[in-house]
Amino acid sequence: MIKNTLYIFAGRASNALFLFLLTLVVSRQLGPSLFGVFSFITTVVISANSFSNLGLDIWMVREITKVPEKAKQYLSAILGLKMAASLIIIAFIFLIFQMTDLPETTLHLLWILSISILFNTISQTLWHYGDCFKEFVYHSFLWAVSNIVKSVLGIALVLFYGELEFLVIGIVFAEAFALLLSIYVIRRRFGRFAPQFQFSVWVDFLSRSAPIAMGTLFSVLYFRLDIVMLQLMTDDKMVGFYSAAYKLYEVAVVFPQSLMIVLFPSLVEEFHADRAAFKIRFKKAFAVYLAVGSSIALVFFVFSNEIINLIYGNDFLFSVEVLDILACATPILFLNFLLSNILIVSGWEKVNTWSLVGATALNIVLNLAWIPEYGAMGAAKATLACEIALIAVLGFQSRKAFKNP
Repeated sequence: MIKNTLYIFAGRASNALFLFLLTLVVSRQLGPSLFGVFSFITTVVISANSFSNLGLDIWMVREITKVPEKAKQYLSAILGLKMAASLIIIAFIFLIFQMTDLPETTLHLLWILSISILFNTISQTLWHYGDCFKEFVYHSFLWAVSNIVKSVLGIALVLFYGELEFLVIGIVFAEAFALLLSIYVIRRRFGRFAPQFQFSVWVDFLSRSAPIAMGTLFSVLYFRLDIVMLQLMTDDKMVGFYSAAYKLYEVAVVFPQSLMIVLFPSLVEEFHADRAAFKIRFKKAFAVYLAVGSSIALVFFVFSNEIINLIYGNDFLFSVEVLDILACATPILFLNFLLSNILIVSGWEKVNTWSLVGATALNIVLNLAWIPEYGAMGAAKATLACEIALIAVLGFQSRKAFKNP
């Protein structure tokens, strides 16, 4: 467990490091306004990626862990389904944001970056395929290489050209390279595969994965909605201030995600075979998540001024107050991530989904109420309030899941 967690954490840490360096270069070279535009379009694309993902990666790991002999059937059907879904999502992005009053340059960059959805969503399925057999090194390696190439290319383009458009084009080409590499590596290790386009199979898979898909979707919306609403309700500079602090908040999620990728197959096995061992593993995970989340929160809160000044410079000092608020939400975020996945393992994914729907709705209401008056601070306060509300709900539902799986 430790070895596999280190594999995933190494991949995630390298991702976080290089993406963080990209964020650093973009913010310092292009300034708060263009950094705000970059944060907005990447947030839209990441959120849209969850629509094309359809929760199929987590569902695939859970199902293949239970029935390994059907692995190739699941993989082929999911790849075909994701290709179709990503093309539909790209078209929806174009139609939806065409109706807004966003600047033409922002829309142009968004259209270019949305192409990366097709490449990234297929790559992610291939990365998760090795997890089904507890071979996490492939997930770690491919994930790391993808983001290293994307970040190094992006940094070089920003420093050389000093324009956001070249950075966006570079990211799209990097995602295409990552997909080709992922196909090569996974085929070499696990054998040949090809996408299958069978509508009846797609309908069956979607009906079975729908609760996880909705949960994943609302989890991403809940996590990313602040930046989109700030963009629509304030200006680019305010988005840049908020994004500077929020990027650090996102980096903190590296640990809980890395550990859960490794824990998930084992939790599924123990839940169905040894409930006592499952409860022991959950208690240990709870203690680890709480300890690490609290430690990161303490560092953020105590050294917020130094961190922001060191990374972003004097132009972003307004972000210090935002980071102070987000620091308070960090340990709660860690525990919510754990409890949410426990509900999925326990077969209570519908309850998890409705909990996230409620949190997303609350987030929208609070943002509408607080952003006009408090700007980025209002968005940060909304995040903290929603995390508190969510842990109350997920904690209560998890106790019920343990008693009545």
